[in-house]
Amino acid sequence: MTAAPRTVEPGHFRHALGQFATGVTVITTTTDAGPVGCTVSAFCSLSLDPPLVLACLGRDRSMHRALTSAPGFGVSILASDQGVLARDFARPADRFAGVAHSPGRYGPHLDGAIAHLDCAVHEIRDGGDHVIVLGLVDAVAVHAGEPLLYAQGAFLDLPGPDWERAAASAPQEWLLSAPW
Repeated sequence: MTAAPRTVEPGHFRHALGQFATGVTVITTTTDAGPVGCTVSAFCSLSLDPPLVLACLGRDRSMHRALTSAPGFGVSILASDQGVLARDFARPADRFAGVAHSPGRYGPHLDGAIAHLDCAVHEIRDGGDHVIVLGLVDAVAVHAGEPLLYAQGAFLDLPGPDWERAAASAPQEWLLSAPW
């Protein structure tokens, strides 16, 4: 006899996942009506060969609707001093009003970000109340600065990195040697 699957209460699930610190990005694209963008913390690398990233977007969000017909999207990985910008892109409004940005291949790049990626839409998959957008990265730019981090419903103010703690000589070595 197998046990019935348990249902996890959504608030408790959200609280548990809030313990996991993430970086903060703004995903952008350009539509016939102009640029659109939103704050996304559910973003990560997926593959080095080919270079793929994934972003999870609420199914009911305008950004999801925009990406279903867009050829691609831009990613601005936010710097530690861009918390206000992250909040602004999480709220409904004219998100680009007064925001310094430059053109990217598929969507604007926000000035001051520590990295920019241009991604062709590779695939959009079902993810429950979200969609999982896979992007094939075709351009990157990296800039100086520290990342904006988010956990437990707040932006984190951490001391600078302690590079001596890194056990591997390169980040990919650590990932490749991980037990999973």
